[in-house]
Amino acid sequence: MMVRPAPLLTPPPAVPATSQMAPEAPVRSRSSRALLLALSLLLFAGSVLAGSPGARAETPPDGLGGFSPNFLITDTRMFDSTSMTRAQVDAFLDEKGANCVDGTDGAKCLKNFTANTPKRSATKYCTEIAAVSNATAGRIITDVARACDVNPQVIVVMLQKEQGLITTRNATPTQLEKALGFRCPDFQACDPAYGGFVHQIYHGTSRLQEYGDPARGYRYQAGQTYDIQYSPFEFCGYGEVKIANRATAALYNYTPFTPTQATLDAGAGGVSDDVCATYGNRNFFRTFSQWFGSPTGTPVDRYPTAAPWGKNPAAPFTDVRYGSSIFFTEIAWMKHMELSYGWPDGTYRPLQPIARDAMVAFLYRAAGEPAYTPPATSPFKDVPRSSSFYKEIAWAESEGITDGWPDGTFRPLEPVNRDAMAAFLYRSAGEPAFTPPGTSPFKDVPRSSLFYTEITWAEDENITTGWSDGTYRPLQPINRDAMAAFIYRMTID
Repeated sequence: MMVRPAPLLTPPPAVPATSQMAPEAPVRSRSSRALLLALSLLLFAGSVLAGSPGARAETPPDGLGGFSPNFLITDTRMFDSTSMTRAQVDAFLDEKGANCVDGTDGAKCLKNFTANTPKRSATKYCTEIAAVSNATAGRIITDVARACDVNPQVIVVMLQKEQGLITTRNATPTQLEKALGFRCPDFQACDPAYGGFVHQIYHGTSRLQEYGDPARGYRYQAGQTYDIQYSPFEFCGYGEVKIANRATAALYNYTPFTPTQATLDAGAGGVSDDVCATYGNRNFFRTFSQWFGSPTGTPVDRYPTAAPWGKNPAAPFTDVRYGSSIFFTEIAWMKHMELSYGWPDGTYRPLQPIARDAMVAFLYRAAGEPAYTPPATSPFKDVPRSSSFYKEIAWAESEGITDGWPDGTFRPLEPVNRDAMAAFLYRSAGEPAFTPPGTSPFKDVPRSSLFYTEITWAEDENITTGWSDGTYRPLQPINRDAMAAFIYRMTID
């Protein structure tokens, strides 16, 4: 199910402006933070949410035959604590981790991992667990599985889903510290009470029981229908999911996102340039199916159920509503990441050409608003210190992102042409090593073009594909919606 209309990788022709646009409202003060901070929430990076209502893969992607977002695993499979013995789990870890090498920093592969486990008192969800010295990973998993009445196969699959621990080739301390991702916020250390492989196995497994208990009142409950987000970004939209049973409710409370159609069609892979794609519950079903058979008993040759569709995402700006812009996601992402605030009247003005001062402001924010003290004397004679974006323009000049014109001007209110846009992006990326092709990918960009290297780099990086007629139209002003797409693709790829 698509979250937005399939974007055209070729931007639409620019609409000539009848008057010079005002620069975007000045950036609000906030603490600097790296633009990519929120993106690693997504398990894989990925922009296009392909598919349409009711669409489904023509053939089941490997491991996803019979997948349904409403029914991820039966209660019987989820809570079968005797499905594997300790020896079987250890042998499985040996097999799947055959190519794993212990880290030079002391991190052990699971096949070599041992630890002392503490005594655990009985709780509502788990029976008492005795302390054990030098317990293997298989022993740790099966002891907790028996005590908390959770299938050890589920625990193994969760370890793979969360940190890739089962098949990793090089174990890391972070993988072991955040084994099941429980109480381990992104970009932060785990809560000390829950960090580490031993604590992660116990608390994460116990929580699977607790999450499914209707008496605890967690967000998702069996038998109820919910609009579940596709990703942490609300602008990606929602899928309507009727949760079939307790086990499925537990998994959604643990990983509260449902896959898009593009995510399902990708099979084992990620969706390129797509912040709206999340993979946790897809990967749980797929990995369980491949390792232990279908978690729901559904025939593996059955097509996956089409991704669900719920309510449309809210409009980030009054003139950028879902379904009205081919770059809805990119523009909404820009606002979410505080790269764009639009105008005071709540508009974004997507078809208006982007001015040079606003373009530089976007690039400064995209760089994480680095610490910078602007000079007392402006580097450009038409950019006084009182300019809305004086700091950003002076920063861009100091970084070599812009040199202005030979006459010493910056011309802040002039529209940015598409060739200059490519140059801005190439320089802001640090002018990466790139050998331009002998034959131009665009028939209107000869090798003699002023920005040939920059334009062909942008094409090589899939930041732009030009128009369907094979042109790039380098001297055409770039609109604000296409500009959002350029920055989005450059940043998250």
